[in-house]
Amino acid sequence: MNRFSKLFIGGCLIGASFFVACQQESNSETQAAEAATKDQAPQPKKELEMNEPSELALLMRSMYDRNLALKKQIMEGDIPESFPEDFLTIHTAKANEKLNETFDALAKEYIKNMEAITKAENREEGIKAYNNMVGTCASCHTIYCQGPLPKIRKMRIQEGES
Repeated sequence: MNRFSKLFIGGCLIGASFFVACQQESNSETQAAEAATKDQAPQPKKELEMNEPSELALLMRSMYDRNLALKKQIMEGDIPESFPEDFLTIHTAKANEKLNETFDALAKEYIKNMEAITKAENREEGIKAYNNMVGTCASCHTIYCQGPLPKIRKMRIQEGES
């Protein structure tokens, strides 16, 4: 055999040994991964846990519905003489999360805005007071419970809307 043949055969043997060694390493990694998977008990799918709606959440859902009706009423030029008394419980209704003085200040502002709606002299003042109320809701929900923000922003009375 000539020198070239010996080098060629030697190179093939070295290449084959690398291939076999890599293949064995890959198989042992696969076997280790399979063994680890078998050792683990199947995990049950975790379902999302929904909190029970708090007293405050239920109140705010009711406020949302009634304020949508109020929007229509104001747009028709009918200014209400009062607002629902249960809106005043915004200060005392129980929440799922801890609230602080920022919430209290925004709740007071909300009540002031509701009172301003009832004192509006005309449709334009009513719309302005209503939009201020919606702005207060949005400000509060920027800090606490951001989920309803898109719905709240849609409550605004847009210029030219009638």
